[in-house]
Amino acid sequence: MSPESIDYIGTAELILSEAQELLEEGHNAVAAREAYLASLSAARAIIFEKTGDAPKTHSGTRAMLAKLIHDGLALDTKLLKFLADGFEMKNDSDYGSRTPLPDDEAERALETAQDFLAAAKRILGR
Repeated sequence: MSPESIDYIGTAELILSEAQELLEEGHNAVAAREAYLASLSAARAIIFEKTGDAPKTHSGTRAMLAKLIHDGLALDTKLLKFLADGFEMKNDSDYGSRTPLPDDEAERALETAQDFLAAAKRILGR
């Protein structure tokens, strides 16, 4: 695995660990936001390993991952969908009205991010 992909995975692990702590402290919206960012980093690890480059933008990452899936990458499309849904959660957390995020939604975001990271590690042979 390339040093860049190793770095992306390490970043995803760190962010996901911090997201879990935030969730335990009741910071649901921020925890869900961080879960999305962990998934984004895991996606970039896959993309870098498969293409030698990783998009810098959120939409570019989703588009490139969708192309890889279309070309045969064995990744559950629910994880790709989470990148779109998670981006909306991130935007709501960053710029929204700060309405509380229900516990079950925050927990589901973290579970999906954990699944994303596990899938990335499987794909990368780690």
